[in-house]
Amino acid sequence: MYKVLICDDEKKIRETFFDYLSAKGFKVSLAADGREAVNKTANESFDLIIMDVMMPVMNGLEACRNIRKSCDTPILFLSALGEEKDMLNGFGCGADDYIVKPFPMSVLVQKCNALINRHQGLKLEKQIELCGILLDKNSKRVFIDGNEILLPKKSFLLLALLMENKNIVLSREQIIFNLWDWDYDGDERAVDTHIKKLRKSLGEKSKHIKTVTGGGYTFREE
Repeated sequence: MYKVLICDDEKKIRETFFDYLSAKGFKVSLAADGREAVNKTANESFDLIIMDVMMPVMNGLEACRNIRKSCDTPILFLSALGEEKDMLNGFGCGADDYIVKPFPMSVLVQKCNALINRHQGLKLEKQIELCGILLDKNSKRVFIDGNEILLPKKSFLLLALLMENKNIVLSREQIIFNLWDWDYDGDERAVDTHIKKLRKSLGEKSKHIKTVTGGGYTFREE
């Protein structure tokens, strides 16, 4: 069940959206102004934020800018302000979409689903899961069979590189370029040292990191 925050200063609109989206299977929370929306997003996670622009206390544009400082949840503006400059202001402060009132409720539901599904897809792209190893590129965390392991920055980047290129042999030069760039003036055997450290951290999962004689290293799913 997707969790949606509705922010509008008109009680009747909040109640209408609450009833309609709840009936469509969404879990809905309400906020009466931008400041309340900012506070709620600081303490709760949502799959989508639907927000009016013209509100007292804190308008939707200001609330959107505040939310964007710490949250990438999709934000959909609903507003009676429908000129080009109004829409550009909305997108400029971080909104993902903008609907001009009035509009069919069926369109709102389709927009909600589209924004949430797109965002969920982007989140999945930032996670790699292979052979019981889950690597989260956002949080820089790694889990093995559900248990977190701590990796130094270079080990994390090395593992990410190998997992992103599973079953592809990467030469030491390619690894150096991705981890240090071409201005690295050290011995390419430093790669071997980092591979050794990474294998130690991975324990039994280290079997998936293969050495290819004369070639380099690869992550194999076998």
